[in-house]
Amino acid sequence: ASAMARYAAERHQVLSQNIANADTAGFRAKDLEPFSDAYARMDTTKSTSSAAPFAKLIDAPGNEKPNGNSVSLEDQLTRTIEAQADHETATVLYKKTIDMLRLTLNSGA
Repeated sequence: ASAMARYAAERHQVLSQNIANADTAGFRAKDLEPFSDAYARMDTTKSTSSAAPFAKLIDAPGNEKPNGNSVSLEDQLTRTIEAQADHETATVLYKKTIDMLRLTLNSGA
């Protein structure tokens, strides 16, 4: 859950940069590799809170405008909604895990 929440936060930051540069000539839209790929590469022996990026940055597909910009606001909005849903899923998983731990600790008393 922690890794998924971190991934969603990093993805949201990348997508926000895309939206902020929607009118910048020559700007290429970026995204993160899928969570499953990033998680498969993750070293589970290290802390997930390091400053290093969790996932690799990739080019987001899109139609290039005459000024060389490839940001589609509609596409970025869809991707942002996906990132928000991933973050909400991670939050729910984390909360359920904490609830199960509390239940286990309370039932043993």
